[in-house]
Amino acid sequence: MRGWWLRLTSFLARSDRQDQRPIVPTIEDAASTGQSSDAPATQAAVAQVRPLGPKMGDALEGMGVSLESLSQATHGPAWDELCDYFREYPPGSIMGDKSRAVLFALIRMLRPKTAAEIGTYFAGGAEIMARALWANGEGILYTTDPFGAARCPTIIATWPVELQALVQFHPLNSMDFLIRLHHQRVTLDFVLIDGDHDYEPVLFDLQMAARLLRPGGVIVMNDAVQTGPFQATRTFLAGNPAWRELGTAIRSYDENSPFAGERVSQPETGFVVLKAPDHWSISAIPRSWGQVTVDALAVDGLSLDAPPQVANGTLHYQAILRLFGEGPPQEAKSVGSIAVKLAGGGATLVHELEKPLQLDAPMGAQDVRCTFEIELCWQATPGSPPLALASIPVPAATST
Repeated sequence: MRGWWLRLTSFLARSDRQDQRPIVPTIEDAASTGQSSDAPATQAAVAQVRPLGPKMGDALEGMGVSLESLSQATHGPAWDELCDYFREYPPGSIMGDKSRAVLFALIRMLRPKTAAEIGTYFAGGAEIMARALWANGEGILYTTDPFGAARCPTIIATWPVELQALVQFHPLNSMDFLIRLHHQRVTLDFVLIDGDHDYEPVLFDLQMAARLLRPGGVIVMNDAVQTGPFQATRTFLAGNPAWRELGTAIRSYDENSPFAGERVSQPETGFVVLKAPDHWSISAIPRSWGQVTVDALAVDGLSLDAPPQVANGTLHYQAILRLFGEGPPQEAKSVGSIAVKLAGGGATLVHELEKPLQLDAPMGAQDVRCTFEIELCWQATPGSPPLALASIPVPAATST
């Protein structure tokens, strides 16, 4: 046994040395190395690019995404057409045939204006999504691969120009990619997560993608049969009870047999499909939407729109006003709570801050910027669901 352990350790050490690559290669770095080691696979991926048409899936367009509609979409002539088209196509895709068809169908059903993909690889999934966006007549796809700076643009450049126009490729790791989208205030409708499959990085990808997602949006976790994506999804759903899996993989999990079961939402795919609630959902885990630029040096209150629901509990908040410009940043903070009791109707909750926020800009200061951030945490009474909000909370009764 000791000899086997030593031989295995030695093999792993050699493998690690051989596979060392920069985390985020730049386009210039990739170009300086000449032809990529992925060249044969790249050539295969571009060898059989199909023309722009036909326009498929019109019966699915805009039907909305639910467990029932997805079941309906995966039966009948329209579904057979998709399965025929995506059988062994695109050649650069390593997804199964049914996964490709489901991915296309979801885009047609949801009609996303903005979609994102983590893990471009040979751009097979990106091509499927771009074709669906083209068929929808709208939408843009942001896709990223930290090792694809030379490979991915070469493949995408072989597509019909109409598809190329719908895709923005970034040679970034998922953390840099998602944070860049956040800083650019990009809001997503659909995300395919197919990057690093270890638990910790895929949990970050899922949590950050969910933060960028609009209410009612969809996240697809690929390779959910692997432990990392599957367990990250379980962790995420436990902390976000208003989200729903469009399938039964998560609730069918048996802790006594942690590696058993198909672990997929849709048969013959590698997917767990998650749908965000139709409203912003506030639970016991504090939530923030980040800093938003405002034209105010004072904030006296908050305005929150709650849609019709039954909810009873306490909404805790932390409101922060910040000033950036000449000199050190200024910050004013107010912490408090709002008693909420909704018996089925909606309401606009206008709340006066327990401690009004006030900042003073220096006289004659140039390039001054003020931001507002709100953090919310819902303490529900027993049996009450998460609190739903119809819009992102905004400062109320402000003065400039």
